[in-house]
Amino acid sequence: MKNKGKNFSILGILIFCSLFLGGCGVGRSGLEIVSNPIAKVYIDDKEMGRSPFKSNDLKPGIVKVKIVNDDGKIWEREIRLEENVSTVISWNFEGESSSGGYLLAMERAGEGGALLINTQPENANVTVAGENKGYTPLRTENIGEGDKNISIAYPGYKNLNLIVKMVKGYQLIIDAKLVAEKIAEVTPVITVQNQTTPSGPKIRIKETGTGWLRVREDANNSSPEIGRVIPGDVYEYMSSDTDWYLIKFNNKEGWVSAKYVEKISE
Repeated sequence: MKNKGKNFSILGILIFCSLFLGGCGVGRSGLEIVSNPIAKVYIDDKEMGRSPFKSNDLKPGIVKVKIVNDDGKIWEREIRLEENVSTVISWNFEGESSSGGYLLAMERAGEGGALLINTQPENANVTVAGENKGYTPLRTENIGEGDKNISIAYPGYKNLNLIVKMVKGYQLIIDAKLVAEKIAEVTPVITVQNQTTPSGPKIRIKETGTGWLRVREDANNSSPEIGRVIPGDVYEYMSSDTDWYLIKFNNKEGWVSAKYVEKISE
């Protein structure tokens, strides 16, 4: 089972750079599907084989794609296959609450190209090459050409990290359902405010929807988590960096997302 999970991840990384088919795909479209575990693939209700599935010889247009694993769990939707482009679907069926995945597609756009990201849940934070781009649903232009590292993060869900190739004149579309973290694998850091509250600037943790907020070592979503704080608690404010605040907690310092805090004194 461990090997299956590992292979699933590797396949997911390797296919990202093959979305644009180039001259060999003129008049045809591509579709690549990976799943965990392996599943049957149907296109317009016709069985096409099992995942991992790949074809660069499909007709452009609207098709119905269905993926069915051996336990009868189903992912299905209608998608548009663009000419000269391969669409990628990656899905994890394991667990009722932790199932999720994403669809990657490309469509013609302006000269500079663009990036369009939709997620479940919404308001996930997006960074491109380490630069914060905002929250989903998100559309941003002039990303530039070539390979890009994209990270999508939301409290209580596993980060989605992708390596994609941006092509001039095309918009890259990412449609993702984030995978919930397993509570049993998490050991929250509970802080108790039983000391004299500092007289300097302070911030209060706002509601997050998960009951806690990550504290990170550095001011970015890729930085290691060093603890968690609870909504309603008040902490000493040390400094800020774009969309992050540095706080003092448990006799150490860490960064929290500015989206989930409010300054309550100066």
